[in-house]
Amino acid sequence: MAYPADHRNDTLKAIGDSTTKDNADILQQLVHIIIDAQATINGKEECKDLLHKLDKKGIVTIIELCEHFKKEGVDKAAFEKYNGDNVQFLLDWLLPPHGPNHQLYTHKGWDYDYSQDDDKDYWSALEIKQSWEVKKYLFTKTAEKIYYVPESRAEALSVLLYNIHRLRDIQYNSYDEKTASRKKYLFNACDEIEKYVLKFIGNKDLSVEVQCLIKKVKEVELKLTGSIDDNFWQGLNEPINMLIGSIDNFESGILSMVVSELTVK
Repeated sequence: MAYPADHRNDTLKAIGDSTTKDNADILQQLVHIIIDAQATINGKEECKDLLHKLDKKGIVTIIELCEHFKKEGVDKAAFEKYNGDNVQFLLDWLLPPHGPNHQLYTHKGWDYDYSQDDDKDYWSALEIKQSWEVKKYLFTKTAEKIYYVPESRAEALSVLLYNIHRLRDIQYNSYDEKTASRKKYLFNACDEIEKYVLKFIGNKDLSVEVQCLIKKVKEVELKLTGSIDDNFWQGLNEPINMLIGSIDNFESGILSMVVSELTVK
């Protein structure tokens, strides 16, 4: 499964100039790896690179991440079989599985309870939940350390970057009568932005603009239960492109201004 460069760069579009280039690269890599990395050939190498960057900069250490997995209840035997190789353990437990169904493991929502799912091919429902809880911790901790903001704002920023990726996936996914219901779980992205992010936007005009675009996306999403034609895509792409930035170039959307609101000192 090819990973489009413009999709990956959406994180950088949203971050804008709100942090240093090194930290922007870390955030971009973080979003990609935690949500999508196993969809690419070099997923594990990229994840290892990120883990060492985070550890070296003292943002989140490798030991700290392993301890967090223990806190989430990962079985002791799961660690022992790696013979103390914490990095290899993290590579296997942080990355979603390979294949076209990787979205089932990481794309259902920030608040989604993965323990209600059962996957007989790779992870158990409990393992999916444990992995996702640690990924959320990693997202939030990294944002908190990079921007020096309170945990609530760091979480809001993490939710925003996570859902920027999912909104773009809505555009990239193919929908037909067979796949529409299976992919519909992506469509809670706007709800999560409303829940976590809007309360931190102090600029009323910006808040109204974000709310209006979110409303447009939601209105088009409702049509997914019916026939899907060019009007569906045109109606969906326009507001999403305005939120995130053009799908065809590096132009930023208005969410780059939201990031500035979230990270204000």
